[in-house]
Amino acid sequence: MTDLERRIRAANPIAIGRATPLSSRAEAELQALLATAPLATAAPRPAPALKRARLRGAWVTGLAAVLVFVTVFVVGNVTNRPQSSAASSPPLLTSVAIDATVPEILGVLSAAARDIGPSAASSERTVRSEAWSADISVDDESNVTMFVQPQEISRVWNDELSGRVTAVAGEVRWGADSASAAEPGTVLVDEEYGRGQYPAIFATRPPSTAAELRSYLAAPLGLDDQSTAGQWFKAVQDLRADWPLDGDQNAALLDLLATLPDVSVAGTVTDRLGREGVAVETESRVDGVFRDILVFDSATGFLISAEDVYLGGLNDISLPAMTVLNYSAWKDVD
Repeated sequence: MTDLERRIRAANPIAIGRATPLSSRAEAELQALLATAPLATAAPRPAPALKRARLRGAWVTGLAAVLVFVTVFVVGNVTNRPQSSAASSPPLLTSVAIDATVPEILGVLSAAARDIGPSAASSERTVRSEAWSADISVDDESNVTMFVQPQEISRVWNDELSGRVTAVAGEVRWGADSASAAEPGTVLVDEEYGRGQYPAIFATRPPSTAAELRSYLAAPLGLDDQSTAGQWFKAVQDLRADWPLDGDQNAALLDLLATLPDVSVAGTVTDRLGREGVAVETESRVDGVFRDILVFDSATGFLISAEDVYLGGLNDISLPAMTVLNYSAWKDVD
């Protein structure tokens, strides 16, 4: 393993292949890595006819976001001409504007979630989601091709921090099908964890007030009053990867978002799984390089999906602006 690989792995608190979102802490380390590691001067590698980056960790989760950037950062130094990868990524969500302020909208959603109330405490929890993985190929003329293949993710774990994570390949959704794509139904990840080994970022039950939730999210991720709204959005995704949230917990999450600066209401949307929701977004992370989006069920106020969009602005990354990078849709919502 090279020094660069070790640094990339260190940027993710949970090992590759465990289908976990890139945490705020990992995000900060990624930025430090990009700022301090001049990948263009890395030792040259043999140039085969086809260089392939297999991002099996999930399009939206784990180390995939880091690897997308690192891969394209490396191959982008071969050529700066525009690539066609955006055509192989999901289209942007279409939103219908809502004539209301952020506090008004989030207040309505919070009240709906609070009406549902708490769930009975349990020593075991299951989080089911759909995530999208990417496969990026670069030929010897620096032509980039990419396809997106969903994964069905299941995380089952308990108070003793033992559990199991599985990921199963779905049908290729965007980009040309490829012989390198996994056969639908293939088990990509199946990892069991003994007592004390499950890699939860948030090991204790989430609180049900905004003030407590702020401290709860901040502690393991190093967030503070200077953290951007985008970093808090990523922390919310970290939390949702670990926990199926009840009504009171979703209400606390919405109340917390209402206190953040630089948040706007995108409007009503239909998420990638066809569910109606309200999207809130921020473009505050990494000086406006990313748009982070959270989608809440319009009837219950529950968080149902999240995604990140690359807006452009990083000179050494050849991905086109407005490329949807990361996506998660949670399926354990009542």
